[in-house]
Amino acid sequence: MNMGSLSSLRILIIRDTKKLKKFLYKFGLVSILSFFFSNLLFYFFEGLFIPSIASFITIVIVFFINTQLFFKTKLFNKSKSNYYKLLILTISFRVFEFLLFNVLYLFILLNLKSNYIFLITLIISFSIKTIVYYKSSESKKKRFS
Repeated sequence: MNMGSLSSLRILIIRDTKKLKKFLYKFGLVSILSFFFSNLLFYFFEGLFIPSIASFITIVIVFFINTQLFFKTKLFNKSKSNYYKLLILTISFRVFEFLLFNVLYLFILLNLKSNYIFLITLIISFSIKTIVYYKSSESKKKRFS
């Protein structure tokens, strides 16, 4: 390997690291806002409905807000195909969150308050989502740029 290819490899790694940091910063802000808003909504709806329904309503509301924030922060290029792919990704994660919450609430963590179970669900989902959305965001930007 010659010195020219090593320096171009370093530049590529630095560029990818900057992209990752920028993505994580923007995605982190959207997710933190979403996280707090989700907990507030869940707490509010839990007083009105049973926890499973409160979880579903909260997830649907946050889904619409997050979709708009992803485009506003330019985490995803705004195109019809990206919108549909983001919609499928987001719906998949919302269904996952809803099912995970109900499994934890109804079968596993029986003695824990539902607020804590919802919090655990969001943390698990955030961890998985960060990786999936980053990979999806990168492939979409390369394909549609």
